[in-house]
Amino acid sequence: MTPIPHTLRLLGAALLALATLLALAPTASADTGRTAAPPPTADDTVEIMAGNPVYGTGTRCTIGATVRTADGTGGFLTAATCGPAGATVRLSNGETGVIVWSSREDGVAFVRAKENWILTPYANRYQGGGHLTIRGSQEAPVGAAVCRSGPTTGWRCGTIQAKNQTVAFPWGAMRGLTRISACAEPGDEGGPVYRDGQLQGLIVGGSGNCRTGGTTFFKPINPILHKYNLRLVTG
Repeated sequence: MTPIPHTLRLLGAALLALATLLALAPTASADTGRTAAPPPTADDTVEIMAGNPVYGTGTRCTIGATVRTADGTGGFLTAATCGPAGATVRLSNGETGVIVWSSREDGVAFVRAKENWILTPYANRYQGGGHLTIRGSQEAPVGAAVCRSGPTTGWRCGTIQAKNQTVAFPWGAMRGLTRISACAEPGDEGGPVYRDGQLQGLIVGGSGNCRTGGTTFFKPINPILHKYNLRLVTG
């Protein structure tokens, strides 16, 4: 393919972070699935929601989707950069979990849920407030408006620019990626990309930033669900 004229970097390996996050107005919106916040749960339970942070060893990633395996085991997907199989990750409330498998080839990792974890079908909308309900994973076409969620830059929107992209990362090339115009920054990796409540994929990297503009790449979710025999938790 023709090289992409941007200096690509892994979001989790950036050397600089913005001191102030700018709430940029999106040029396109795919946020038609907004819902009210979920009801509160008992004190000993933990709600797992896409878009929320998860901490690996010396890094912060983002929960991308809540899923179940073929035998019904629950958990969530996040970025492979959060750690290898067997590594411990920590949620924002201090709760810990273990990565069951992690694929650099696909850019994703699976963390098994504990008994007190509630796997919600929601995504954090950050600046906009409320939550988005995940209803499925119908693939959107090139040109469609999409939004993404992550703890570093919140809720950002743009459009799908190209599919089946190959991008070089420090650990090797990743294939089959989708390019979008929505920006992202370090800590947003693994975060979800949506259109009208339909999960499109999980962020793996990009270039630029949310101050001057950027390009982001995500791994489509449907090939991941098929390859690892997973099903989304939907509402």
